[in-house]
Amino acid sequence: MAKQYQLFHYDSCFFCGRVRGFIEQAGLDIPYRNIHTEPGAHQELINGGGRGTVPCLRIDDGGDVRWLYESADIVEYLRGHAA
Repeated sequence: MAKQYQLFHYDSCFFCGRVRGFIEQAGLDIPYRNIHTEPGAHQELINGGGRGTVPCLRIDDGGDVRWLYESADIVEYLRGHAA
């Protein structure tokens, strides 16, 4: 099974915009979870990743879930694994 991703973000976050820009430029199909407008997304981020900060990439590798924070780390990861 291929890895599945979700990007936790909010629209006015500069660092989130950096990650979204890379995702769009690379043509990746990664669902966005807006922590300000989507009910439950912020709590899911805290419960799963342990922090409520964004951007955060949720990586599901066949049930093994990892939460990756920091825009530069997310872009570097996606460049090497998904792009």
